[in-house]
Amino acid sequence: MAGSNADVGEVGLLLENGCRITHGNAANVKKPFPDMMPGLTMHELSPSNNKAFQGPLGFIEFTTDIRLPRHIHMDASKSKLVDERILVLNGVGLVELAGEVFAVAPGSLVDAVGGVPHTWTACPSGVRLPDGTVSAGTFTMVYEYQLPTFFFPTASTEVASEVSRYRPFEGDLDDIRFPVLSAQQVVNTASVVIGRQKGQLQMA
Repeated sequence: MAGSNADVGEVGLLLENGCRITHGNAANVKKPFPDMMPGLTMHELSPSNNKAFQGPLGFIEFTTDIRLPRHIHMDASKSKLVDERILVLNGVGLVELAGEVFAVAPGSLVDAVGGVPHTWTACPSGVRLPDGTVSAGTFTMVYEYQLPTFFFPTASTEVASEVSRYRPFEGDLDDIRFPVLSAQQVVNTASVVIGRQKGQLQMA
């Protein structure tokens, strides 16, 4: 089912908060050498090449015990909000974007707009996605930042449209970590983007 608060972008599903989730046939799928290598398929997950990324590139292996505190990203001088893109390489991730929770299928790219509060953990075992993928309680993400950045924790789920709208968090970071969710709670509360549609989750 299509999300009522989201529009389809050039690739993937563009959310109302400006973030984008790209999965499967919603990517720019190309076969550059159809005669020579018919099995070679390119899945371009990024909507364009008009934004240079000059920040760190790395990966994190998540379990359900690794629950990041909600945060945004800014540059070191706190003068610019910093975008991030995250590729779920394998397994099923859970991301909260401005208060909305998504299960993220393997091979999906999440473009997180600077100023959108977000947090990640692994989807607990036993959640079935519409494409048949079943979560196992772990996933690997590859992340890349637009610029060198730090984590700026926040309790707010409101989008900070500019640096001055960021409200620093000064309490116990455990209070703003991704909450511990059972598989059934994920099915009841989260969405998933498959292709260009928001879909429902099921218990395996």
